[in-house]
Amino acid sequence: MTAASQSVRQQKLPLDGVRVLELSHIVAGPSGGVILGDLGAEVIKIEHPVTGDTARSHSNSGQTFYAFNRNKQYLALDLSKPGGKKIFEKLVAKSDVVLDNFAPGALRRLGLDYEWGRRVNPRVIYCSVKGFLPGPFGDRPFLDELAQMAGGLAYLTGLKDQPMRAGASITDIGAATYGVIGILSALYRRERTGEGDCIEAGLYETIVFWISQYVLGAQMTGVNPPPRGARASGMGANMGWGVYQLFPTQDGRRIFIAVTGNRHWTGLCNALGFDDWRDSTEFNSNRKRGVHKPRIGIRVAEAVAKLDYDEIAARLYKALVPFSPVNTPLDLVNEKHMNEGQHWMQLKVGDKQFKLPKLPIDMGRTAEFAVREQPGSLGEHTDTILATLGYSAQEIQALKSEQVVLRSDRMLNTDPRDE
Repeated sequence: MTAASQSVRQQKLPLDGVRVLELSHIVAGPSGGVILGDLGAEVIKIEHPVTGDTARSHSNSGQTFYAFNRNKQYLALDLSKPGGKKIFEKLVAKSDVVLDNFAPGALRRLGLDYEWGRRVNPRVIYCSVKGFLPGPFGDRPFLDELAQMAGGLAYLTGLKDQPMRAGASITDIGAATYGVIGILSALYRRERTGEGDCIEAGLYETIVFWISQYVLGAQMTGVNPPPRGARASGMGANMGWGVYQLFPTQDGRRIFIAVTGNRHWTGLCNALGFDDWRDSTEFNSNRKRGVHKPRIGIRVAEAVAKLDYDEIAARLYKALVPFSPVNTPLDLVNEKHMNEGQHWMQLKVGDKQFKLPKLPIDMGRTAEFAVREQPGSLGEHTDTILATLGYSAQEIQALKSEQVVLRSDRMLNTDPRDE
C-alpha cells in the first residue's frame, strides 16, 4: 500500500462529528438517514416504543427496513410523553440535524417543530421529507406512488390509458436525497453564520422536477409525449392494502385512492357514505382489508363512478385520504399547487418563456430559488471567468489562439435542440 493510499484510508468520513436525529419510517426518511450515516454522521433513529418503524412489520421479509437502516443507533422513545420530550430536548441541544417524514404537522402538534428546536439549539437544522412543499396541498398526506401519478411520471412510464409507477421507491429516495442536499448546504452555510435552517423536500415536486424535459417539450410542441411503459403497477398488492388503485369517475377522469391505515379507511368510508363498513371489525386492519380487496374495490368503484372528479377529490381532501389525479406534463403546467405554491421558475428559450420546476426543496431561511442566468451560449462567460482567476486580457487571447478556450468568433447562440 502506497503512502498516498494510506493517507486516503486514514481520512475520516466527511460527516464525522455530525449528529442526526432520525424520526422516520418506511423509505423516505430512512433513505435520507442512511445516506447521512454512510457519509459518517452519527444517526440516532428514534422510534415509537410500541409500533417502531412500520417497515419492520411489512410482509416482505423486512427488506425495506434492512435496506435503509444501516449505520444507525436505535432509540425507542415516546415523544408524546413529558419524559420523552425532555430526552429529545437534550438530544436536540447536542445534535446538528433532525430528519423526519412524519405526517404534515406532526412535530408541530407534538410541540417539537423547528421553531421549538431552534430555541433549544440555534444551530440545529430540521429537514422534513413530505408529500408537498408549501402551497395549496402542503398539508395533504401523500405517498411515493401517488406522487408518480400526480407528477406525470406514471403517465410517461405507462401504456396508453394505463399509467404505471416505476419499479422502485424512486420518489421517496429522490426526495430524501434532495433533502440531504439541503442539509449539506445548510451545514456548509452554518460554518459562516452559526445559524441552522428549516428544510422541506417534496415527493410531488421531486417527480415534476425529474420530468423537466417532458414538461418543457410539451409546452414547446403543444402535445403530450406518448407514454412508453410495458408493465403494470403492483405496489398495492405487494403491500396488502385494501384500497390502492385507480378508479374511473363520472366525467371520464380517473383518481388514484390509497388507504394505508385505519385513519384513511375511516375517512374513505365517511367520504363515500359507507357507514356500515366504517366501524366494522371485518375491515379494521390492513390485513383484513387486503383479504377483501376485490370486494372493497368493486364497491368503491361503483361509488366513485357516480361522482365527478372534482367532487370525489373534494371529499377525499376533506377526509384526509391520500388521492391523486393522473396528470400529464401539460396538466402540470396549469396545475394549482405548482402555480399557487410558486414552484415554477421561468426559462427563456429564444424569444419564448417556459416554466421549469424549481428544485424540489424548500429552505425556510433561504432566498427564493430563481433563474439568475438563463442558459448561455457556448463559452459565453469565458473572459469573465478567466478574469476572476487573474488572467489578463492578453493571456486570455493567447489561450484562445492556442484553442485552450473557445475563441470569441466561435461563440454561437445555438439552440440546444440543434446540438
